Amino acid sequence: MKTQMKEIQGYINNYYEKITSTNAQQAIDDFLNNYSIWKNVVGYMIDSKDGEQEYGNILVIYSVAIYKLELITEGFLDTLIIEIQEYVNKVKFMFEIKSDLYNNLGLCWHKLGPIYDSFAIEAFKKYIYYQLTLSNHTTYSELVCYSFHKSSKFLFQSLINDTLNLSSPTTFNDIFDCPIIELINNDNDIARLVREAYLNGVKVACFVKNEKLPYFKDEIDEPIINEKKNRRVKKEYLNEIMWAHYADSHKGICIKFKFPNNITTLASDNKNYVAYFKDVEYISDLKKFSKQNSINTNDAFFAKGKSWKYENELRLLYYNPTNQDPHISLPISNCIEAIYFGVKCSEKDKLTIKNILKGRKCVAFKSQLIDNKIKEFKVEKNIEFYQIKINDKIFGRIKVVKA
Repeated sequence: MKTQMKEIQGYINNYYEKITSTNAQQAIDDFLNNYSIWKNVVGYMIDSKDGEQEYGNILVIYSVAIYKLELITEGFLDTLIIEIQEYVNKVKFMFEIKSDLYNNLGLCWHKLGPIYDSFAIEAFKKYIYYQLTLSNHTTYSELVCYSFHKSSKFLFQSLINDTLNLSSPTTFNDIFDCPIIELINNDNDIARLVREAYLNGVKVACFVKNEKLPYFKDEIDEPIINEKKNRRVKKEYLNEIMWAHYADSHKGICIKFKFPNNITTLASDNKNYVAYFKDVEYISDLKKFSKQNSINTNDAFFAKGKSWKYENELRLLYYNPTNQDPHISLPISNCIEAIYFGVKCSEKDKLTIKNILKGRKCVAFKSQLIDNKIKEFKVEKNIEFYQIKINDKIFGRIKVVKA
């Protein structure tokens, strides 16, 4: 193993970020002559070197070398595809390497010609899948947030099924939402294919949350929690503009959710999708996106014009490289904590919603130190119902009472 690792280090030193059209064929030949032995280091630490990382770096070099050839054929990609798949199956993490491998594979497919663009898109979908996992920095035990809805058969069906509906960013009411869509105007072929790969698999659910998600700043060990997005802000369910824009001018409802951490998932969780929460950032100047050939994940889906800052938006981003439906539903059993009925919500709709949720519980899991051991126990509470009313003491304000 030590001999193999020494050879691997030599290969990396010779070629890492040094591949040109001149030495690409030599790098390919060196790989093909040795990879069947070199890949045995996967799963081992050798002389403080991680075999998974080092062999992954070798695969990245090999994929770049193929792309750098002046002329490639399908045959050049056969070994690369097999080795990438074997590496992904064996290695649980190393998301950055996996992302690089699929990005390079997509570039290689595209270089073969337009008839291979469908293969390029499939490779770029996997690239995005692992990129989004790298962007996931969600930290919470229980996440409380709010969502406004019109009263409709779609709402009632989601309540019946105990599911959360997510939609493609192309369906959003803000025509400038999700700057990834601006890549439509980009003539760069790669940008076009990556954009298509994004939009095929990305779905988003939008919420309101006045506090930022816990996050780490600089080198501070403890996460920053309970930080307000705006200094002067009303309770989420008292935001009159949200009621007007998203709940059919008070004819609809506001749902209070309490989500467990397991609603999010990584590429390592043996699921075919990645999902995570992130706060929206409000930007005063969106013009910069018109000149970009590429875009980072944060800007692509979590940037919005500053005029929308009143929303205090939190998003759940979902990406499934195999799903192309414009809408999907995620199971969220026992995550509804309360329902707020709008001022104009009809008695019929109130009764329908109460009947649907009759007997349901909001379930949370608490950890407690007992006899020097951390024990988890379930906490159940009934779903609460509230009525939004006009505040008769302060004109222009609303209030909430128990329904």
